[in-house]
Amino acid sequence: MAKLCALCGKVKATTRDHIPPKGIYPKPYDPEINFNTVPACANCNNGASTDDEWFKVLIGVTTGEHRGNTQAVIDSVARTIGKNRSVANKIFSAQRNIYAPLRGELLESAVAITFDYEPYSAVVSRIVQGLHWIENGVALGNEAKVHVMPVQGMERKLFLSMKDLIDCLHPKYLNKETFVYKYHQAEKGDSVWGMQFFKRHTVFAYVEAPET
Repeated sequence: MAKLCALCGKVKATTRDHIPPKGIYPKPYDPEINFNTVPACANCNNGASTDDEWFKVLIGVTTGEHRGNTQAVIDSVARTIGKNRSVANKIFSAQRNIYAPLRGELLESAVAITFDYEPYSAVVSRIVQGLHWIENGVALGNEAKVHVMPVQGMERKLFLSMKDLIDCLHPKYLNKETFVYKYHQAEKGDSVWGMQFFKRHTVFAYVEAPET
Protein backbone atom coordinates (compact mmCIF):
# COMPACT_ATOMS: atom_id res chain seq x y z
CA MET A 1 0.00 0.00 0.00
CA ALA A 2 1.40 3.38 -1.01
CA LYS A 3 2.20 5.82 1.75
CA LEU A 4 0.19 8.97 2.25
CA CYS A 5 1.87 12.37 2.07
CA ALA A 6 3.85 13.05 5.24
CA LEU A 7 2.81 16.72 5.09
CA CYS A 8 -0.95 16.83 4.45
CA GLY A 9 -1.62 13.19 5.34
CA LYS A 10 -4.51 12.96 2.88
CA VAL A 11 -3.13 12.32 -0.60
CA LYS A 12 -1.03 9.48 -1.95
CA ALA A 13 2.68 10.30 -1.89
CA THR A 14 4.18 10.31 -5.37
CA THR A 15 7.38 12.25 -4.66
CA ARG A 16 9.94 12.86 -1.91
CA ASP A 17 10.28 16.26 -0.22
CA HIS A 18 13.54 17.40 1.36
CA ILE A 19 13.31 18.26 5.05
CA PRO A 20 14.91 20.81 5.48
CA PRO A 21 14.78 22.19 1.89
CA LYS A 22 17.71 21.02 -0.20
CA GLY A 23 17.97 24.47 -1.78
CA ILE A 24 19.66 25.95 1.30
CA TYR A 25 22.73 23.92 0.32
CA PRO A 26 24.81 25.34 -2.57
CA LYS A 27 25.87 23.28 -5.53
CA PRO A 28 27.91 21.20 -5.98
CA TYR A 29 26.39 19.31 -3.07
CA ASP A 30 28.60 17.81 -0.43
CA PRO A 31 28.75 14.09 -1.39
CA GLU A 32 28.97 13.17 2.29
CA ILE A 33 25.52 14.61 3.04
CA ASN A 34 22.72 12.07 2.92
CA PHE A 35 19.86 14.51 2.38
CA ASN A 36 16.81 13.71 4.46
CA THR A 37 13.49 13.27 2.67
CA VAL A 38 9.88 12.37 3.48
CA PRO A 39 7.12 11.03 1.19
CA ALA A 40 5.02 13.85 -0.26
CA CYS A 41 2.22 14.44 -2.72
CA ALA A 42 2.95 16.57 -5.78
CA ASN A 43 0.91 19.50 -4.50
CA CYS A 44 2.69 19.76 -1.14
CA ASN A 45 6.10 19.25 -2.74
CA ASN A 46 5.87 21.55 -5.74
CA GLY A 47 3.53 24.17 -4.34
CA ALA A 48 6.15 25.72 -2.07
CA SER A 49 8.97 26.37 -4.57
CA THR A 50 8.71 30.19 -4.41
CA ASP A 51 8.71 30.17 -0.61
CA ASP A 52 11.71 27.83 -0.66
CA GLU A 53 13.64 30.26 -2.91
CA TRP A 54 13.04 33.13 -0.50
CA PHE A 55 13.96 30.94 2.47
CA LYS A 56 17.16 29.91 0.71
CA VAL A 57 18.22 33.54 0.32
CA LEU A 58 17.45 34.34 3.96
CA ILE A 59 19.34 31.33 5.31
CA GLY A 60 22.26 32.07 2.99
CA VAL A 61 22.47 35.69 4.13
CA THR A 62 22.18 34.88 7.85
CA THR A 63 24.60 31.94 7.91
CA GLY A 64 26.86 32.18 4.86
CA GLU A 65 29.81 34.00 6.38
CA HIS A 66 30.07 31.39 9.13
CA ARG A 67 30.11 28.36 6.83
CA GLY A 68 33.19 26.73 5.35
CA ASN A 69 31.90 27.19 1.79
CA THR A 70 31.05 30.89 2.07
CA GLN A 71 31.79 31.75 -1.57
CA ALA A 72 29.63 28.89 -2.82
CA VAL A 73 26.77 30.14 -0.61
CA ILE A 74 27.18 33.68 -1.97
CA ASP A 75 27.19 32.43 -5.56
CA SER A 76 24.11 30.29 -4.92
CA VAL A 77 22.19 33.21 -3.40
CA ALA A 78 23.22 35.46 -6.29
CA ARG A 79 21.96 32.94 -8.84
CA THR A 80 18.62 32.70 -7.07
CA ILE A 81 18.21 36.46 -6.99
CA GLY A 82 19.21 36.68 -10.65
CA LYS A 83 16.69 34.16 -11.92
CA ASN A 84 13.75 34.78 -9.57
CA ARG A 85 12.12 38.15 -10.27
CA SER A 86 9.77 38.06 -7.28
CA VAL A 87 12.64 37.45 -4.87
CA ALA A 88 14.80 40.09 -6.57
CA ASN A 89 12.03 42.69 -6.47
CA LYS A 90 11.46 42.08 -2.78
CA ILE A 91 15.17 42.48 -2.02
CA PHE A 92 15.90 45.51 -4.17
CA SER A 93 12.75 47.28 -3.07
CA ALA A 94 14.43 47.52 0.33
CA GLN A 95 17.31 49.59 -1.05
CA ARG A 96 17.98 52.67 1.03
CA ASN A 97 20.61 55.32 1.65
CA ILE A 98 23.06 54.78 4.49
CA TYR A 99 24.46 57.78 6.37
CA ALA A 100 27.56 58.13 8.50
CA PRO A 101 26.70 58.40 12.21
CA LEU A 102 26.82 61.91 13.68
CA ARG A 103 28.22 63.57 10.55
CA GLY A 104 25.16 63.00 8.37
CA GLU A 105 27.27 62.31 5.29
CA LEU A 106 25.86 60.04 2.60
CA LEU A 107 28.10 57.01 2.35
CA GLU A 108 26.44 54.71 -0.13
CA SER A 109 23.22 53.12 -1.27
CA ALA A 110 22.82 49.72 0.36
CA VAL A 111 20.48 46.76 0.06
CA ALA A 112 18.68 45.38 3.07
CA ILE A 113 16.68 42.18 3.02
CA THR A 114 13.31 42.78 4.61
CA PHE A 115 12.16 39.85 6.72
CA ASP A 116 8.98 38.42 5.19
CA TYR A 117 7.15 36.36 7.80
CA GLU A 118 4.63 34.68 5.48
CA PRO A 119 7.00 32.60 3.28
CA TYR A 120 9.33 32.06 6.24
CA SER A 121 6.48 30.68 8.33
CA ALA A 122 5.26 28.50 5.45
CA VAL A 123 8.64 26.83 5.01
CA VAL A 124 9.28 26.34 8.73
CA SER A 125 5.76 24.92 9.14
CA ARG A 126 6.46 22.41 6.38
CA ILE A 127 9.72 21.44 8.07
CA VAL A 128 7.84 20.86 11.33
CA GLN A 129 5.27 18.72 9.48
CA GLY A 130 8.06 16.62 8.01
CA LEU A 131 9.83 16.23 11.34
CA HIS A 132 6.59 15.27 13.04
CA TRP A 133 6.14 12.48 10.51
CA ILE A 134 9.72 11.31 11.10
CA GLU A 135 9.18 11.20 14.86
CA ASN A 136 5.64 9.79 14.97
CA GLY A 137 5.14 7.91 11.71
CA VAL A 138 1.91 9.81 10.99
CA ALA A 139 1.22 13.14 9.33
CA LEU A 140 0.53 16.21 11.44
CA GLY A 141 -1.75 17.43 8.67
CA ASN A 142 -2.80 20.90 7.60
CA GLU A 143 -5.46 21.17 10.31
CA ALA A 144 -2.81 21.61 13.00
CA LYS A 145 -1.88 25.19 13.83
CA VAL A 146 1.87 25.80 13.62
CA HIS A 147 2.97 29.02 15.32
CA VAL A 148 6.40 29.95 13.99
CA MET A 149 8.53 32.10 16.29
CA PRO A 150 11.70 33.55 14.74
CA VAL A 151 14.34 34.35 17.32
CA GLN A 152 14.76 37.80 15.82
CA GLY A 153 12.14 40.06 17.34
CA MET A 154 11.04 37.68 20.10
CA GLU A 155 10.33 39.20 23.48
CA ARG A 156 13.19 38.41 25.84
CA LYS A 157 10.97 36.68 28.41
CA LEU A 158 9.44 34.40 25.79
CA PHE A 159 12.82 33.68 24.23
CA LEU A 160 14.34 32.68 27.57
CA SER A 161 11.36 30.45 28.38
CA MET A 162 11.60 28.68 25.04
CA LYS A 163 15.37 28.37 25.31
CA ASP A 164 15.16 26.88 28.82
CA LEU A 165 12.70 24.26 27.59
CA ILE A 166 14.59 23.40 24.41
CA ASP A 167 17.95 23.23 26.20
CA CYS A 168 16.66 20.33 28.30
CA LEU A 169 15.82 18.21 25.26
CA HIS A 170 17.94 15.75 23.32
CA PRO A 171 19.19 17.07 19.95
CA LYS A 172 18.47 15.26 16.68
CA TYR A 173 20.84 15.83 13.76
CA LEU A 174 20.18 15.67 10.02
CA ASN A 175 22.24 16.26 6.90
CA LYS A 176 25.70 15.80 8.37
CA GLU A 177 24.74 17.83 11.46
CA THR A 178 24.11 21.00 9.42
CA PHE A 179 20.55 20.96 10.74
CA VAL A 180 19.61 20.16 14.32
CA TYR A 181 16.23 20.04 16.00
CA LYS A 182 14.74 19.33 19.40
CA TYR A 183 11.13 18.77 20.30
CA HIS A 184 8.75 17.96 23.12
CA GLN A 185 5.29 16.55 22.56
CA ALA A 186 2.54 16.64 25.16
CA GLU A 187 0.08 13.79 25.69
CA LYS A 188 -2.72 15.55 23.83
CA GLY A 189 -0.49 16.08 20.81
CA ASP A 190 0.63 19.68 21.14
CA SER A 191 4.36 20.09 20.65
CA VAL A 192 7.23 22.56 20.90
CA TRP A 193 10.12 22.62 18.41
CA GLY A 194 13.51 24.26 18.27
CA MET A 195 15.50 24.19 15.02
CA GLN A 196 18.91 25.49 14.01
CA PHE A 197 20.43 25.79 10.54
CA PHE A 198 24.22 25.67 10.14
CA LYS A 199 24.75 26.40 13.85
CA ARG A 200 23.59 30.00 13.33
CA HIS A 201 19.98 30.50 12.35
CA THR A 202 17.54 29.46 15.08
CA VAL A 203 13.74 29.32 15.08
CA PHE A 204 11.12 27.99 17.49
CA ALA A 205 7.65 26.65 16.73
CA TYR A 206 4.63 25.71 18.80
CA VAL A 207 2.10 23.29 17.36
CA GLU A 208 -1.53 23.06 18.37
CA ALA A 209 -2.62 19.59 17.38
CA PRO A 210 -6.03 19.31 15.70
CA GLU A 211 -8.88 18.30 17.96
CA THR A 212 -9.94 14.68 17.58
